[in-house]
Amino acid sequence: MKAIEDKLLLLLCGCILMMTQSLTVYSVVSLLVCITVSALAGVYTERKYVYTLATIYTFLCIYRTEFTGFLPLVLYDVFVCGISVYTAAVMLPLAAASLLVSGISINTAFILVFILLSYFLYRRAVMLERIRNELVRQRDSGKETAMLLESKNMELMEKQDVEIRLATLAERNRIAREIHDNVGHMLSRSILQVGAMITVNKDAAAGESLNRLKDTLSHAMDSIRQSVHDLHNESIDLNVQVKALIRDFSFCPVQLDYDIDGMMDSGLKYALLSIIREALSNIARHSDATRASITLREHPGFYQLIIQDNGQGATQTRGGMGLNSMSERVTSFDGNIHIDSRNGFKIFISIPKKQPLSERSDS
Repeated sequence: MKAIEDKLLLLLCGCILMMTQSLTVYSVVSLLVCITVSALAGVYTERKYVYTLATIYTFLCIYRTEFTGFLPLVLYDVFVCGISVYTAAVMLPLAAASLLVSGISINTAFILVFILLSYFLYRRAVMLERIRNELVRQRDSGKETAMLLESKNMELMEKQDVEIRLATLAERNRIAREIHDNVGHMLSRSILQVGAMITVNKDAAAGESLNRLKDTLSHAMDSIRQSVHDLHNESIDLNVQVKALIRDFSFCPVQLDYDIDGMMDSGLKYALLSIIREALSNIARHSDATRASITLREHPGFYQLIIQDNGQGATQTRGGMGLNSMSERVTSFDGNIHIDSRNGFKIFISIPKKQPLSERSDS
């Protein structure tokens, strides 16, 4: 856009020079030829085409002086292509010859000034283009930095949420242990003491009261045991724990697909975490993978765990004792494990859900 404005300015200067002279047919022809040459130079921007067009026009300037008024416009395209040995050895001498042919006059002086103006406009256009490119680069760099900062901020927020969740779960686990160790121990001792009192008691009325007290303590012990079990089970968030394992795994990127909503036994949670931890360890030690994925899904009758990577050259025995440990854990929950080493390394695990006691008795 800036080049078109510069060319229009130089064309206007040439028209002013043309109006100061007596108008002839060659004056109009020079205007049309100049516009044609400049347009062709804008379309065919290769140096050889521009130089050829400029050379032809310069010879026309030597042939007819009417053409010299528009010489600055033609030289503008030459400057845009770059000043080379050809420009210094051929174009400039030809331009000087065309001016000498036209004679030394005030118009010749103006043409020289307009040629200098043409070069100045070219340098200004180059500088503005450089500034524009730098602004675009700075803008793109700023956007990229902003996007990177936003991404890092999101990662930090997610990491903070995970750490808060882990701290909350750890505190629940600590409370459950303290209740189990302290209150549970005191209730157990109280039940034993009441049982001893019932054994040595000879009074029937007192024995009935002691039996009711023992039943109450036993019921309290069962309630606390169930509450501690539930609290301990809730203190293990499988999703958060798996994300923590992935966050600490730096060998390659790991994608997690987690789709479990129902309650899961704490023992099974620990088993799945151990399997995932062992699988990630095997990837880091025995694989050349560049990415991995973990899928945890809940189906109506079973839980599904799929761990896979894109490592090449894997074998069924990759991981050795680790795979045996996985198989033992899966078998302890009546589950199935399948290993596939084609196109990477894949571990498929399915573990059936435990039926409630009421359903087992009905069956």
